[in-house]
Order: sequence, then structure tokens, then C-alpha cells
Amino acid sequence: MIAAYRADRNLNHLIDAAIALELIHTASLLHDDVIDQAATRRGKDALHVKWSNKISVLSGDYLLSQAFKILVNYNNSELLEVVVDIVEKMSEGEIEQAFASIDNSDLESRYFQWIGKKSASFFSGCCQAGSLMSGGSRKEQEAWVEYGYNLGMAFQLVDDLLDYTGQKNITGKPLYGDLNNRVITLPLIRTINASFEGGPVNEHFMADKATSSQIGKVAQAVVDGDGPHYTYEKAKYYVKCAVALIDELKPERQDKKAILEQLPRDVLMRSN
Repeated sequence: MIAAYRADRNLNHLIDAAIALELIHTASLLHDDVIDQAATRRGKDALHVKWSNKISVLSGDYLLSQAFKILVNYNNSELLEVVVDIVEKMSEGEIEQAFASIDNSDLESRYFQWIGKKSASFFSGCCQAGSLMSGGSRKEQEAWVEYGYNLGMAFQLVDDLLDYTGQKNITGKPLYGDLNNRVITLPLIRTINASFEGGPVNEHFMADKATSSQIGKVAQAVVDGDGPHYTYEKAKYYVKCAVALIDELKPERQDKKAILEQLPRDVLMRSN
């Protein structure tokens, strides 16, 4: 809603659009948990654990249908184009990550491509939708796209970092969940690139079912290396890029500008 804010306009008619975008986000989480076989979400059993993969996927599909049902009522083809682009890119990013292997060349650049599609495209698309629906010019929309992209990149980098450095009682997820499910993220990629020619990483990824000992060895190698620091520095870079765009967003009031400056910095301070 901050992207749509105009001092002289009522935003009530945009609430349904915001709800639709959150339904798309929730649907993506339901699908992600099935794909990654994540056991928990926000400290509770993931839906597929409580009910089944089938129910979780169908629930996600239903939420997507309800989101588009809401959006169609706006009769705004530009808005639908933005949202369809979000869903398309998120799906592409998920597919690219699913096919990733530790043997892939250029693994780090691939990682940034798929999180740019998965997470950053959702943030940037939401920002563009807000600007579009409040009458923002094409130039203003492009600035919001860039701001949202950088914010989303920082968010995902911190999220991937917390899988190795977070606390379960705060994140609501067990440590090393990505690693356990063979999800390749930047802290691990940095460890592979620095490596010991595979070592415990190869053992873990080649095993049909990794043991807790194997997972522990890889996790320790990641934590002992510069992967966490490197990932945090990359997140800081994207935060800096987001903050640098704020004047192009033309915040009408000082309090709006303060929010836009603080939001990326809050991403760096995330603990959950």
C-alpha cells in the first residue's frame, strides 16, 4: 500500500488488490513447502504435514483462483499483466532451483537469477501494482519495480542466511531445513566454491537419504567458512541499492520517505 499512497486519495478500493496479492503469496508458500518437503511453517506443522501433499497443492491452487477472481473485478488489463508476470517468474525461478545441482557451473549467478524470479519478482510486482493503481507514471512504476526488486533480493538473502544462523524458536523453522531438503542457497554455494573439492557436500548430496551426521558436517563447514558473512554483505548491497532509489519514488511526505528508508534496513535485522 505504501507504493500506492497519495496524500489526496482514498485507498480503500485497493484493499482487495492487496488481499489478492497476499493470497498469491500464501499459495506460493503452500506449494513451496510441498516442493521442499518443509516440515514446519511459522512454528507450526506445514499444511502438507497436517493433511497431505494433495490437500496442500489443491489449497494453493484454490487460493490462486480466488486471487485472480478478485483481480478480474478491477477490469484492469495492465494490473492483470503485472500479476501474471509475477506468477510466471515465480514458477520459472522455482523450476530453475529444482533443477540446480552442486555440479552446475556458474552456480552463484544461477542462484541470483532464480531468487530474482522467485522472491524479488513478487516484491517488485507488488510495488509496481500499487504505483500503477494509484496513477503512477511509467517512470515512477519502473522506479518502484527496482525498489521492490532490491528489497526482495535482500529479503531472500537474509532468509537463506537464517537457515544456518537463525534460532528455531524465533524463525519458526528448524535450522538447516534447506540443507536437509537439498535446497541450494548462497551460504552453501560459497562453501562449495571455496571447497575442499566437495568433501562432505558431495557426500550429502549424493546420498539417497543424508544422515544427521552428514548434514551436521556440511552445516559446520558453511558456518565455519565465509558463506554467512558473504551472504549478509550481498544483502547489504541490495539494501543500499533500494535506499538509493527512494528519491525517484517521489515520496510526498517525510514520514513516507522515512518508512521507505527504514523498510530495507529492517530486512537486514530480520530474525524470523
